[in-house]
Amino acid sequence: MDKLFLGISNHVVCLSKRTGEPLWKTKLKSSTITNVYYETDNVFAYSGGHLFCLSASDGAIIWENPLKGLGYGTCIIASEHQNTSVISSQIATQQAVAATTVAATSAASSSS
Repeated sequence: MDKLFLGISNHVVCLSKRTGEPLWKTKLKSSTITNVYYETDNVFAYSGGHLFCLSASDGAIIWENPLKGLGYGTCIIASEHQNTSVISSQIATQQAVAATTVAATSAASSSS
């Protein structure tokens, strides 16, 4: 596969691995973290409390699930094909981002 998928700034972005050129970009719900997971020609993305399934070929949204009643917290996406080290890395990254966001919010509040 020649594609690399990024979750960034409430978008899923697909880049060419060979050239780094953008192939497509899909805007999702507003969120500080957009998680992505690729499997079998689909990109699954969590953003803004919603789970999305996108076509890996063009970024079209195939379906959206609002995950009612689960809130807007961080989300780890995994499947039976993903190993535990990848999941652990995702958790560590999200915890670091959450800690940075809390620290920045606290600093802004105390300077007001």
